[in-house]
Amino acid sequence: MPFFLYLATGATHAPHQSPREFIEKYRGRFDAGWDVLREEWYKRQLQMGIIPPDTKLAPPNPGVQPWDELSENMKKFALRLQEAFAAFLDHTDHHIGRLISFLEELGELENTLIILLADNGASMEGGHTGVMDEFKYFNAISEDVDAIQNRLDDIGGPHSHTNIPWGWAQVGDTPLKWYKSHIFGGGVRDPLIIHWPKRIKDQGGMRNQFHYITDIAPTILDILKIEPPLIYRGNNQIPISGTSMTYTFNAPSEKSHKKVQHFEMFGNRGIWVDGWKAVTAHRQGQPYDDEEWELYNLKEDFSECNN
Repeated sequence: MPFFLYLATGATHAPHQSPREFIEKYRGRFDAGWDVLREEWYKRQLQMGIIPPDTKLAPPNPGVQPWDELSENMKKFALRLQEAFAAFLDHTDHHIGRLISFLEELGELENTLIILLADNGASMEGGHTGVMDEFKYFNAISEDVDAIQNRLDDIGGPHSHTNIPWGWAQVGDTPLKWYKSHIFGGGVRDPLIIHWPKRIKDQGGMRNQFHYITDIAPTILDILKIEPPLIYRGNNQIPISGTSMTYTFNAPSEKSHKKVQHFEMFGNRGIWVDGWKAVTAHRQGQPYDDEEWELYNLKEDFSECNN
């Protein structure tokens, strides 16, 4: 019997909370600091072929302090926040694994289309130090890192509402620049996994064609051979936009079928056309017409370093 499941987890949106045993797994894993780990992650991405071989590591984002310049208390706080973040992701992965195992027990895993994706780049709402209570950031209330040292053990539990500092968010977006809400790669590039062994033979293969969130629904409709109705219960329907991704399943090198995609959030705008991306950052309260645009050839400049 056909079935559909939309599973929307909280991960890894703040607050970052998970059982204590998951948090303890990550104690000390990030002690090298965000500068060293960003370089390590970048090199590992190159080795694994996740990013093009000529990709540059984008310069540090404004406001990110060098790890070695942080006070000891700032480091302790930042490390606990990142450990809780990693634990939250691990805990989520654990339960996705339970679902996969259940499908396998049913004998349905081979013929089940699974689409796994994130919704945006790493969050900047933790500010430059990170936060014990994220709502303080939204209300422009500063937290005293020294004053909360006696609450470090609360991080990741029900008595905290934490978010990571910019330094760790920048690591999460390696090798890209900026964060969630920006239109640069660090805001809009997201990992996507499509698993369907019965139809996709290249298991574990990489695909580099450009696609967007609006392409998920057309892909599912294409697989099901369903034409979306133009009228439903007497009401005209807005046509579904987007481009099916089914052609990528067994054609890893085929040119993207997508032609144009625009982006906008909080006045930040961008448009992608056949591998070229124009983008501008909006400053709240400033005239839109005065803003400068940047242009990148993503075919040669994955991390948007060469304007």
